[in-house]
Amino acid sequence: MVRVGILGTANITRLFLGEPYREVQITAIASRDPVRGEQFAAQHGIARWFSSYEALLADEAVDAVYIPLPQHLHAEYTIRAARAGKHVLVEKPAALSVAELDRMEAACRASGVLFMEALMYRFKTLHRRVKELLIHGEIGQLQYVDFNWSFNIKRFRGEGFRMRTEQGGGSLYDLGIYGVDFLWYLSGLTPSVEAASLWRNEPGGVDTLAHVVCTMGPTLGTITCGYVADANYYVLAGDRGSITVPKSVSGSPVENLLQLHLMEGDITSLERIPPQNPYRLELEYFAGCVMRGERPEPGFENARRNLSVMETIFRRAREMTIA
Repeated sequence: MVRVGILGTANITRLFLGEPYREVQITAIASRDPVRGEQFAAQHGIARWFSSYEALLADEAVDAVYIPLPQHLHAEYTIRAARAGKHVLVEKPAALSVAELDRMEAACRASGVLFMEALMYRFKTLHRRVKELLIHGEIGQLQYVDFNWSFNIKRFRGEGFRMRTEQGGGSLYDLGIYGVDFLWYLSGLTPSVEAASLWRNEPGGVDTLAHVVCTMGPTLGTITCGYVADANYYVLAGDRGSITVPKSVSGSPVENLLQLHLMEGDITSLERIPPQNPYRLELEYFAGCVMRGERPEPGFENARRNLSVMETIFRRAREMTIA
């Protein structure tokens, strides 16, 4: 059994709770707001709560921690957790730069703890099925991938860190990172950034809309993400057919649809994938790696590749201001 502590009471944390786990016990929660922490623990049946992250890290009854804190705190608390001997599952993006990630890796290696970046979509049957169809050549040679994930932040409950530059906010770090990782996940090749455009809410502010054009060998990939519209889908187009997946990266446990269209015969079929909670699957996988002493994936190498691409996007982007 792996005993897990959670740093913070972010909304995403709720998606891990209320689920039956195999070999995982969520034993502690920490919040800098003592009232919120106590209420959160009571509401979700968590045995212990702490009024500081440091106190939880010092708890010998915690084997591993999940870190859903704002982006700018990922490096600091991964390093602190590693020095306290805790295995680390940290939300995406693992860090805000390759330099930060290097320090995190050094700390984890020095303490002999395991590290994993939380890219929950990888644990959904949906995406494994899409990759299986691609590998088996169902749509022929992959020509391009169109990845879109946006939501209207004005209708979202609480903007928080997402709209704060100093906390690592912006749609690319929040949503676009999934697109960068997805292009690698499908092709096995590091995306090469050909062009990028960013729209910011004000000069020097966060990016509220982004469009990136990449190549992965002979395949073209586009990523669109933002906080000003609603979109959540991807399309894979091959020389024999296409795959379209709506509501593709959502972590909500809802039924997923996969549409396969084949040009020969103009045949369209629809697969229905039963609801899954990818956050539960992710945590169970991570705990299993801890118990077996196996290095979990995605780890530092994957995070470094994604961050390198992200840094290139920011360097090469044409920037504009959007109202």
